[in-house]
Amino acid sequence: MRRGWLSVAAFTALVSIGVFALSGCGDTTLTGAPSDVDGEAELREFTEDHGFFAEMGPYDDDALTSGDSGTRDPIDPLTFWREITERLVVHEFFFHPEEGTCDVTVHKEIWGTLNICDQNMVEYEKPMHHQGTRYAIFEHDDDWEELYGGGNENHHRRGPWTLTDVSGFVAYSDTLTMEIEWIHVQSASVDTMITDPSVLMAVPDEIMSFAMGEEVTVTVSGPPEDAILFLHTKHNRSPLAYQGDGTFQGSWTVSYPGPHGAAVQALAHDAIYDSDYPDDSLVWAMPYEVIDGE
Repeated sequence: MRRGWLSVAAFTALVSIGVFALSGCGDTTLTGAPSDVDGEAELREFTEDHGFFAEMGPYDDDALTSGDSGTRDPIDPLTFWREITERLVVHEFFFHPEEGTCDVTVHKEIWGTLNICDQNMVEYEKPMHHQGTRYAIFEHDDDWEELYGGGNENHHRRGPWTLTDVSGFVAYSDTLTMEIEWIHVQSASVDTMITDPSVLMAVPDEIMSFAMGEEVTVTVSGPPEDAILFLHTKHNRSPLAYQGDGTFQGSWTVSYPGPHGAAVQALAHDAIYDSDYPDDSLVWAMPYEVIDGE
């Protein structure tokens, strides 16, 4: 089978920028004009709507509760949430004509506020700015229409481009004291230790794969015991409880087939409990897949 090639110089970097400004009832989208290079538009679209590249719950505006810290703090929080006002997405495309591949780097910057409401219904608002990066490799195939009939039944392929490798996503605030040493993911079919989400993983062989209804346990080491940790998965977010041994733990039941992402968000205690302390947050997100056995 012949690999396709693109009529550009090897290792050419192409950058496309999309700024998403959220206001009122809807989103205003301003997108840089796509280049004339074959495949850039398809690859950009893939990284914007494929489940492995989803931003996940850390940047949803749903309210979260932190629980009782057991100490007296300047803020006694009832709930907190984020309001996103602007997103900047930068795609870098490095085409390799001889190999018929493209290396893609997706940079994201997110602005907004971290909002906290205390037990007396007093609201506090802190500026928020996060940035994060994800990596991917795609392979081009000129014969895709003959082989696949022009369809996209394989959800890791878009037209002639197939996703062959993808990393996790790491995002962090301007002020950062949070650290994650490792995340241990366990289920009946998976036992994976994650120490560096930025490492590329082969698709689908190295991607965590679960069966529908499988119970998944997530253990996190690194953040201090008074940190606030949440597990974000598709349509689910829940706190991770401190176990008394330097780790936090939680679980979820997978219930939606297809490619997704799961994220652990670690927040510094004072980011929520101290009105003067800035947003201090670290996010590790990893791709996973749920197989529908029916």
